[in-house]
Amino acid sequence: MDPNLLLMLAAEEAGHATPNLFPDLPTILWTTVNFLILLWALHRFLYKPLIGAISTREQEIEGALKKAREDREEANRLRRDFESQIANAQREAHDIITKATNAATTAREQIEAETRAKTAEMLENASKTIEREKLKALAELREEVASLAVAVAGKVIEKNLDNAEQKRLAERFVAEVGKH
Repeated sequence: MDPNLLLMLAAEEAGHATPNLFPDLPTILWTTVNFLILLWALHRFLYKPLIGAISTREQEIEGALKKAREDREEANRLRRDFESQIANAQREAHDIITKATNAATTAREQIEAETRAKTAEMLENASKTIEREKLKALAELREEVASLAVAVAGKVIEKNLDNAEQKRLAERFVAEVGKH
């Protein structure tokens, strides 16, 4: 059922006059004034602070988003710096390894050259020593040949040999000396 109809029926039973569905002009004016005062009060005490709080919150969110972007950019910059430092460290490590390898190769070559030089020096010294010993042995041999020659001469003089015999003894002596 219609609520207005129920309202009218209830008013008739209670003995009241039938309510007017359309209010009179002073009630409309006072209701409009009250409504405008309510709107002003809501605007003044609720809407402005609410809009201010929303605006403040928007600014905070924008600030947080801006800070987040800045932090992300800073993190990306730091990551790039870190990657650059890693690349530099790897390059430096490679350079150090290369230098160490080159130094080791140079040291090896130097040691090999020194060893060759010492070996050559030792061979030269050994050759000189052999030559000295050879000359010494030849000198000893000459002394012995000379003493043998003196001994043979002594025997030749003692035997008083003829020319053929002396020639044969000299040839035999020379042959013996050639063998030594």
